[in-house]
Amino acid sequence: MLMILILLHIHVAAAFLTPQSFVDKSPATARRSTLTQYAKKDSLNAIDDPFEILGRDTFQKYFEFPIDSWQAKAGGEIVEGRNVIACAPTGAGKTVVGEMALHLAFHSGRNAIYTTPLKALSNQKFAELRSSFGSKNVGLATGDMSINRGAQIMVMTTEVYRNMAWRAIDEEIEESEDEMLDDVISSKGRSELSNLACVVLDEFHYMGQKGRGGVWEECVITSPSHTQIVALSATLPNAANLAQWMQKVSDRHSTLIMNDSGRPVPLRFMYANRDGIEFIFSNRDAGPGAPLGLLGYRGDGVPESQQKKKKKTKSDEVGITKHLEEFGIPQYPKGLQMNHKLKSAMRKRSERINRLVAKRSLEGDDRRKFQRNRRDDSVERRISPREERKQRERILKQEMRKEVPSLHFLVRRLNQIDLLPAIFFLFSRVGCDEAAGSICHQMKKQAAFKASKEQRSPIDSNDKKGRKSRQRSAKKEDSLLMKDGKGRTFRSESNFITEETMTSIIDGADIYVDEEITNPLEDENLHSYADRGLLTYSQVKEVASRIKLFNEANEEIKFSDENIDRFLHGVGSHHAGHLPAHKAFVESLFRKQLMRIVFATETLAAGINMPARTTVITNMAKRGEGGTMNLLETANMLQMAGRAGRRGMDTDGTCVLVATPFEGVEEGIDILISEIKPVESQFSPGYALAVNLIARGKGKLDVAQTLVQKSFAIWEKQQAQEKLETVKEIHGDAFDEIIEQVAHEQFLDCLNDLIGKDRNKKVFDILEDKQLLKKASKSFTGLNQILNLEESTLGYLEKELQAINQIDDDLDKDGMLDLLSEDNVNIETEILNQKRRIRKANEDVSNHIMTYMAVEANTLLKSSITGVDDLKAALRLSRKNSVDIEADSNVTPTELTYFVKSAVTMNRKRRKQKNAAKSNDMGNSALIDQLANAEEEDDSLEDLCALINVLQAYGCIVPTDESSDKSSPSYRITTAGENVGLLGLDNSLWALVAMGGAWDVLEASADLDKFKAELNSLGTHDNSGLFDDFDDDPLFDDIDEFDNGSGKEHSAESQEVESDLTVPLPQAEAATLVDQLRALEPDEIAGYVSCLVADSPRGGGASVLSSFQQLSHEQQKVIQSSLLSLERLSEVQNKYSVDETARKVQVELGTCEVVTAWTAGCSWNEALEISGSAPGDLVRILHRVLDSLRQIGNLPVNAVRSINANAGIIQMESTGIHPDVRQLCREAATAMDRYPVKDPLPFEDDEDTDDDHESDEDVDHESDEDANHESDEDADQVPLIKDNDEEVEG
Repeated sequence: MLMILILLHIHVAAAFLTPQSFVDKSPATARRSTLTQYAKKDSLNAIDDPFEILGRDTFQKYFEFPIDSWQAKAGGEIVEGRNVIACAPTGAGKTVVGEMALHLAFHSGRNAIYTTPLKALSNQKFAELRSSFGSKNVGLATGDMSINRGAQIMVMTTEVYRNMAWRAIDEEIEESEDEMLDDVISSKGRSELSNLACVVLDEFHYMGQKGRGGVWEECVITSPSHTQIVALSATLPNAANLAQWMQKVSDRHSTLIMNDSGRPVPLRFMYANRDGIEFIFSNRDAGPGAPLGLLGYRGDGVPESQQKKKKKTKSDEVGITKHLEEFGIPQYPKGLQMNHKLKSAMRKRSERINRLVAKRSLEGDDRRKFQRNRRDDSVERRISPREERKQRERILKQEMRKEVPSLHFLVRRLNQIDLLPAIFFLFSRVGCDEAAGSICHQMKKQAAFKASKEQRSPIDSNDKKGRKSRQRSAKKEDSLLMKDGKGRTFRSESNFITEETMTSIIDGADIYVDEEITNPLEDENLHSYADRGLLTYSQVKEVASRIKLFNEANEEIKFSDENIDRFLHGVGSHHAGHLPAHKAFVESLFRKQLMRIVFATETLAAGINMPARTTVITNMAKRGEGGTMNLLETANMLQMAGRAGRRGMDTDGTCVLVATPFEGVEEGIDILISEIKPVESQFSPGYALAVNLIARGKGKLDVAQTLVQKSFAIWEKQQAQEKLETVKEIHGDAFDEIIEQVAHEQFLDCLNDLIGKDRNKKVFDILEDKQLLKKASKSFTGLNQILNLEESTLGYLEKELQAINQIDDDLDKDGMLDLLSEDNVNIETEILNQKRRIRKANEDVSNHIMTYMAVEANTLLKSSITGVDDLKAALRLSRKNSVDIEADSNVTPTELTYFVKSAVTMNRKRRKQKNAAKSNDMGNSALIDQLANAEEEDDSLEDLCALINVLQAYGCIVPTDESSDKSSPSYRITTAGENVGLLGLDNSLWALVAMGGAWDVLEASADLDKFKAELNSLGTHDNSGLFDDFDDDPLFDDIDEFDNGSGKEHSAESQEVESDLTVPLPQAEAATLVDQLRALEPDEIAGYVSCLVADSPRGGGASVLSSFQQLSHEQQKVIQSSLLSLERLSEVQNKYSVDETARKVQVELGTCEVVTAWTAGCSWNEALEISGSAPGDLVRILHRVLDSLRQIGNLPVNAVRSINANAGIIQMESTGIHPDVRQLCREAATAMDRYPVKDPLPFEDDEDTDDDHESDEDVDHESDEDANHESDEDADQVPLIKDNDEEVEG
């Protein structure tokens, strides 16, 4: 036996140790050799995957805890040089995979970058990595700060890396001698990524987020070919597609690693109402992220059949299950169904509602009986079905409102069952603060109630000493007892006291609560906080000490007594309205277990390291686009739920869904079990990307076209076309018919999902029950046929009557006219009767459920709620082959009956044979999606061409002599184009235009000037009344010099410019704008820049007129000039059909006053008073403006070239930012950069700054050299790019 084992080992070793592994020593072969050795090891042990062994042996030494098998496998893939997409639930340890990639790069002497979507996450990761790799080896680059830039490991926001990748050059391009490219791309852009071994893209599922998702896509597309990509994501249904797309784009093997073992700290889900907290599912170990997962539903978790011996199923149950599955109704496993206690409570509520409806119905009958005649008393009359339905809905809302528990009741119950610390998610900033205050008030009230009970002695003081022990026992017993308002007695620590009882007990007591907060940090007050709050005395002392240190170090933003009072109770709030420093303080307290409850908005769930034992989701719906309330998406709820469960501290985490007045446990189960939506491409090119892609293509569009064609949307379209070709081959000529039937069924399914119970329960019930839907369809068809028959009969009668009336009097010879007259009367009577029958048939058709269904469908199709796009896609495919129905026409009830009939036919075919979808492992929705993807036209390349046309019109790129071939144009990037490529703003071209650095050199906006001229000739003027108060202001006389078409006379100088055609009007307007900008002070230009980049204040803010009146005289002049520039750019963008996402231009006055005041030196409290904004909102506004000023201030210095009309020089290229304007932005950034907005500036003071202020006439060759020298110095400073991670909350 021993010899057999030895021979087996030798045979296995020989299979893996090939001679080539000892000869070829190339890196790739070395990696293969390493993996071969681990494969040998795996073969010997027959336990682990070779990649897992490789990863564990390589990286385990860097971690103090044992890494999981899926993490080790991902590490092995990273060692092999492959791209990796690691998908795992929240809290499963995805960041460990990213840190493995950092360790591999760091110890091999190469650079690595770790990106996050939020600045707070970047700051947190920066602190963590410094402790792992050393402070000198880790740097940080966000829109707020830059620390140790150029370190071997850099942490940054995703937007910063995206812009670096834009300007990166592949090794092949670096070796070229293209001088133009060398001028455009800085040497810093090359060196930063030339040694980049890997980039870690954390929160990769953000790729599907509207607005920002395109950033992650661009990172993958534009990353250098030598850079390995490691993407960390939450669980996604189309993660495999993303891995395949990444492999094709990067030309590097990409592997998807899924965490199949579940969460390291499993989740359990509970439901809370006024009666208490119960588990949601009948099996408490079931649910997403739970130990048993979804019990095999959709292939997730452990099937129930494997948990215990499967019982025999009755034949009728099998038939029902098959029947439901045929109609697409999901059948959840028993363990995923509602807990029997909750189900019993719902049944009792339903019975209670039925009793109340019946009672009110009888009361209505009694009232009506008094109004009837005695002969009608025997006739039983009840309320109409419509009134009964309204009453039922009204009572249901009242009952659901009664079930909503108070926050204090939830906190008390969670504390009793040891489920604290907890994060309460609310979707309102004000709600978070009010909830924290309310909890503290209730704690004081509870403590006062307890103190009042202790003051009452249960035993008379004259009792004998012999009864001492009994006195102590009675006193102890009495202290645990409480009485409610009805005299009932309860134990204070009972877990069965309902919300109603607890409220009755406290409200019934005669207690006084002192709400005044005075000196909460005094030592004598700390004991009282420990007695009534959630912290021990030692914890309260620690919190007080930390608050004192913070307030002493941050006098201007110190915590108020109200906040201190909450912190000492162990309660806090966390949302975007707070200062970053305040949020960081709350996070630190919570992580150190010095805060037991945090009320937060959902942004806290986005990766910030604040794990809790429990998460409480107080709302199951959120306001969406258009103001409509939509149920939470499954991904959002699971991300919030995933904050529960602290690894190494908790055996499991708990997520509690709270009853609301509008949603209950049924909606909660639907959200939890629904499938997560796949990531969709959000790629949309912008001006900066267009310039940088042209640069990478050496002026050609080849590279730009190639990179744009690499988008995820294009890849999905290609995949969809391939899959559909396979389906067509299988079904041949029947393909179109099958697709139409699938589209009909999908339309009905989508309509059912969108209507729901709350929107129209009657229609929902019909759509939910396929048999009822079939009957309703047949019923409507019959009524419609009756209506058509009655109408045709009426038409026949009317024709007959018309024929009789046309008989000539000559036919009266034989008395025929009298006879016909009698027939005429009979026909007229029959026509009247027929019209009554038609009205009755019309009423029946109008009141039919199918008509209501059509009305609901048309209402939804005109809305913009989530999911309506799927409905529109199904309708579009349903009408694809219909010639007599317009694509945009309303859905008719008749059309819906045809859909139902088609769906029934499809179900019948399924029972006989496999349909197209199932034969290719695709369901109806998947097949519809594939068709939509295949037929959807991709506009990315057209959008890019539109951007290029606008850039050319504005003199940012110029066609070269090589571009005579229209099929392959070539461009040269001008100075202005270089500025556009370096700015990372939403619309970088607009920022440059508004700063006077670019204008319409090709006069593409000439139609606008003609339109204004026509209005001017007609004497048309502004009737809006906005600036009526300024008619006598000399300001408007100054700015009207170039306001062509404004209704005012132009100056003589302006008329001379236009008549002599010395310079075009757009150039003259830009010259005026530059002169006005140069006349501003640093604080004024900061306020002006805020108008270009800051969003409107939260809550609307002051009116435009009021905001305009608060500006300085010089600022008002600049604003007026910028409006002319805005008008021109909007006209040109419309002319070339620029995509909506890239064309945003704005002059928002709401933030100008506060930014100007802050830059001028006002205090923080004064700034808050001026703005009227929350501290966090104001900080974000100031940060965004500061970042924009830095970017403009970091642009290369350009030689001053006059564009003034008096110079008479027509510029066919825009000159870029003026040095004086650039210098003003730098000075403004320095003035703004003070606490609490203070950040390290990324640039140093310029040498020879006086040269920047030379007049246009004094610029000579020497000054150009100085400017070029300064430009070279600034090339080493990469501008900080805005990362658009502002929190948007309801």
